Amino acid sequence: MKIFRNFKEIIDFAIESEMDEIKFYSELAETMERKNVKQLFRSIALEKTARMLQLENMKEIGVLLDVENVQDLKIAGSFSEIDYTKKNLSYQEALIIAMNKEKEKFILYQELADWTSDKVGKQTFMSLANQEARQKLKLEIEYDEFILFDN
Repeated sequence: MKIFRNFKEIIDFAIESEMDEIKFYSELAETMERKNVKQLFRSIALEKTARMLQLENMKEIGVLLDVENVQDLKIAGSFSEIDYTKKNLSYQEALIIAMNKEKEKFILYQELADWTSDKVGKQTFMSLANQEARQKLKLEIEYDEFILFDN
């Protein structure tokens, strides 16, 4: 379990998580044979780069966060439960892992928004959560169209 002592630690955790996902999606794109899937993963990596910059900006301006209540988001551990390092993922496995990543990040940003007393911070975290939800939806559509349809 990850315990955060201040706002900077929370933002650093989120930034590090986005950086890991940028690498994950970039590498995953290179292993996919289907051109549309390759492009989907590259697009998500670019969106995550923009999100990382948003988080960097939040760190600079600072946001009021009730750190006393953010002892444990109960989410950091769940990132480690998914094997992101497996090589030669099948198309289906790649989509499932990606959907799980987006779900976890959605929950993280939603919980951060709940614990933020600053209006701008709350709006920013909700915006980040919504971006994660949209990415998960893209992946679910891909899964529905090409995995479920093929079966």
